[in-house]
Amino acid sequence: MPSIHFHGDNSSSEEGSSKIGFDQEGSSIFENKPDREIWTEFKKYNESAFIFIYSKYFKLLYQYASQFTHDKDLIKDAIQDLFIELRKGRTNLSATDSIKRYLFKSIRRKVLYYKGKQKSVQYSPEQDGYNFSFVFSHEHKLIEQQLNSEKVEKLNVALTHLTSRQKEVVYHFYYEGMSYEDISEVMELKNVKSARNLIYKALGELKEALKDLS
Repeated sequence: MPSIHFHGDNSSSEEGSSKIGFDQEGSSIFENKPDREIWTEFKKYNESAFIFIYSKYFKLLYQYASQFTHDKDLIKDAIQDLFIELRKGRTNLSATDSIKRYLFKSIRRKVLYYKGKQKSVQYSPEQDGYNFSFVFSHEHKLIEQQLNSEKVEKLNVALTHLTSRQKEVVYHFYYEGMSYEDISEVMELKNVKSARNLIYKALGELKEALKDLS
């Protein structure tokens, strides 16, 4: 786990089990607690809650952000800045019953904003003009159990026929196991129905593409 430094106080973390993992035993008390309770404790300056959140979600956030860009420095900066901002402004954060949904929405906005700054393009939540390079992996449990290598390759070819928005919704639905409500919130869609329609359309496109490949 890469370093993350918090300016303005005496806290810092360093790679691996140093600093950021100094209180792993203390943070483990949150393992079976509901997200709303963990988030509330974090907002009340419980450092063990912060460490638990950081440790649990860093890898997921990195993997998700990597679908938008291969710029590792940008991704690391975005994640570090996100946690710094959350930590500094914790008392003003809204409540949530899904930390993952909250963090995914936040890192999505931040990565797309940073990418926009590189290209001098203003980010808008409704925009479709972004890249999402998701592909199905042979190691994923769903794929491993149901499809052989040849079918996975065909599925990935079929994915190239989808828009970035459609690829992203498939990623959330199948890889992250998100609900329609979660997807709607993360991708900042108009409503839950929009998320459902986007998934159905994406799956329909995949089926048509697979027919052409068979």
